[in-house]
Amino acid sequence: MKKKLINLFVLFFITWSTFGQSVNLEGSWKGELKVMAQKLPLVFNFHQENGDWKGTMDSPAQGAKGIAISKVLFTAPMLAFEIDQLKISYQGVLVNDSIQGTFKQGGMEFPLNLSKMAEGESTLGARPQEPKPPFDYDIIETSFTNLKEGITLKGTITKPKGMGPFPAVVLVSGSGKQNRNGELLGHQPLWVIADYLSSNGIAVLRYDERGVGESEGDFNKATSFDFKKDAVLALAHLKKYPFVDQVRSGVIGHSEGGMIVWIMAAEEKGMGFGISLAGPVVPIAELMKQQTKDVLASSGASPEIMAEQSQLNEMIYEVFKETKDFDSLKPKLNSALKEYLESKSDIDSVNSEQLAQLEQAYGKMITPWFFTFLKFDPSVYINQSKVPVLALFGENDIQVNGPINKEALEDLQKNTKGIEVETKLYPGLNHLFQPSETGSVSEYAQIEVTFDEEVLQDMVNWIKSL
Repeated sequence: MKKKLINLFVLFFITWSTFGQSVNLEGSWKGELKVMAQKLPLVFNFHQENGDWKGTMDSPAQGAKGIAISKVLFTAPMLAFEIDQLKISYQGVLVNDSIQGTFKQGGMEFPLNLSKMAEGESTLGARPQEPKPPFDYDIIETSFTNLKEGITLKGTITKPKGMGPFPAVVLVSGSGKQNRNGELLGHQPLWVIADYLSSNGIAVLRYDERGVGESEGDFNKATSFDFKKDAVLALAHLKKYPFVDQVRSGVIGHSEGGMIVWIMAAEEKGMGFGISLAGPVVPIAELMKQQTKDVLASSGASPEIMAEQSQLNEMIYEVFKETKDFDSLKPKLNSALKEYLESKSDIDSVNSEQLAQLEQAYGKMITPWFFTFLKFDPSVYINQSKVPVLALFGENDIQVNGPINKEALEDLQKNTKGIEVETKLYPGLNHLFQPSETGSVSEYAQIEVTFDEEVLQDMVNWIKSL
């Protein structure tokens, strides 16, 4: 769900017979890092500045761009560089339009060969669903204000041609900073959804989250409940337009946004329906434990690594769950990490460098958002749902395990009278509702489809049937 430290691993070897050929380092170079069962495309950009070589690294599949390369040493045909913040180093030999060498990080080494990129070339695949003009609907730029927070959020309404009234929805994105298009790894899923729905007679409002794009506010201080308040205001704003059907107005949310759908379905009288796309059903701490197992399995991790990482993460999640006061979280977490290292050590003292690395890695989780998120139990709200909800899941989803969460929702339905929920599980679809082979996060950027059309059509049909 949230997104997402770069964790790359890879070894230096040189083919000495290649020396002496003419090379030119200037420009961008691409390569594919093979780590266990995953393939990770990387791009390195080099240029000269006052006689010195400078560079940056991009990891398109992880949404990371412009990571500064600390040091670049180039004496043709030898190239070496370092990225201090990620403890990465590389050494290689340039041969015409290729570099043969090794990428190294975290004590592990693997070959990584690079090839020169043409100007304007992208490592990401085509995006055939990206909307292109002319559009068969009207576009209205709009804004609404959260008076309590004193912030204004900017967005876009796509309105079918004509007077209406039209069914209408607000789109709520998943975790992490999201603009109104839901831009992620070269995809723009919220725009694709809006385009399809409005082309089929449904008005849509999508907006930049607080502190993102053109919207005001501080994203880093917000929790899921703050984002829920913004979604409530967005729906109220959309319903002010005369072309909107007041009864058939609802919310479509993805991932954390799907969780927000459950909250609104229980609490908001002005909401006519909800669609939860890969929305969590099981308690979040339980969901995160399963996510750890599924993500590690998809990456080809050994059973030993999976067991150790799962044990560590479960310990961390327990600290979050048991801590009542946010201000006391950091010392409790650091103490738990120290105890964990002590339990794994055969000597009396803890390796201070290892402890510092763990504190730095897990310290990034110490945010108001995650502190609240990890304690959340969606079933409390699902059991109180007062409006029809369509809950859709992907069979290959490893972030919000589709089969497990669908089954949990069906169990809630059996044990709770009065909740009106329909569910569907799509074979082969991942967390982003793309057709996938494994569901691995590393596939997201390489898949050309942004959002499966069957799911889009099912949403249109369901909304129009209400």
